[in-house]
Amino acid sequence: MNERMFNIADGFGLEVSRMKKIRKGIYRVITCDHQSFSLKRMPKRLARLKWTDQVLQRIRKRGVLISWRNPQTREGRKLYVLSSNGKPFVLTPWLSGREPSPTSLKDMRACGAALARMHESGKNEILSGMKYSRIGTWKSTLLKKHKFLKRKIRQAKRNELRPSINSFVQEHGAEILQYSNQARRLLRHSNYRKYCKKPGRFGVLSHGDGGPSNFICNAKGTHLIDFETLHIDLRAFDLYRVIYNSCKDYHFDFAIAKAILNGYRQVAKLSKHDYELIQVWLRFPFTTYLVLAPFPRIPLNKKNLRWALHSERRIGAFLQKLDKYAVKHSTSS
Repeated sequence: MNERMFNIADGFGLEVSRMKKIRKGIYRVITCDHQSFSLKRMPKRLARLKWTDQVLQRIRKRGVLISWRNPQTREGRKLYVLSSNGKPFVLTPWLSGREPSPTSLKDMRACGAALARMHESGKNEILSGMKYSRIGTWKSTLLKKHKFLKRKIRQAKRNELRPSINSFVQEHGAEILQYSNQARRLLRHSNYRKYCKKPGRFGVLSHGDGGPSNFICNAKGTHLIDFETLHIDLRAFDLYRVIYNSCKDYHFDFAIAKAILNGYRQVAKLSKHDYELIQVWLRFPFTTYLVLAPFPRIPLNKKNLRWALHSERRIGAFLQKLDKYAVKHSTSS
């Protein structure tokens, strides 16, 4: 193992027995007294990292189950240690347990409830300053992604990509843009502007990238982990991320989304406008966007583009089921 990583662990006061690289920037550290920790690079500026720490300390005191440092312990006294090239690393407990399974509706309900507890716990104290808010950025973000898709489609029409990619995108480019336009139209016709005008009322502490890999289930309950995307947003964005990441590999089975929403509603209310805003992001062809980007874990090839387009086509029926669910389970805003 790289000596640099042992030096970073030593900066937290750990006596390391062994260390294992999980993936880029994430390591599991085992100490000589058999404690286990996660050592992770945080790709944020220090001011953002300090804000993240402050709000996570507050919500933990309110009983939210999270994996984050405990400043009362020796290894938790330091928020971060800088690497030799100035990158901050954080140390958090390595939780024993398992990832929730989307095939278990019980697990999905627990994830929904855990997310809602995080949202509800932070409203009074965290939103007063509205730091690191993305509430007003949805329109520009969707437009930026839409322009990216248009650019890729133009490249394919000019045969500037690989031949197999060119032919696929030429054939299906109009359909891909149709889904993106539908998402932007849903946003225009939603209550989004009202929510933007009252961010203190409608904003929540948002995990930013929820999904099965960012929850851990054990005997104590369902914990949230990995907070490098923590920010302020509307609850609909977090719900979209958890639903998308839980359903995308399971043919967008609505039973999974229903369980997540049922769990969330055990803790917090959802209005019809919340459901409308969830639909905005679900309708955007995000899977296709990731393939064309290309997202590091999804190579750009015809097989993945075909898989992505099949996913986008399932969203229509999925959203119809979400509409019916919203009618039955909406509260007044």
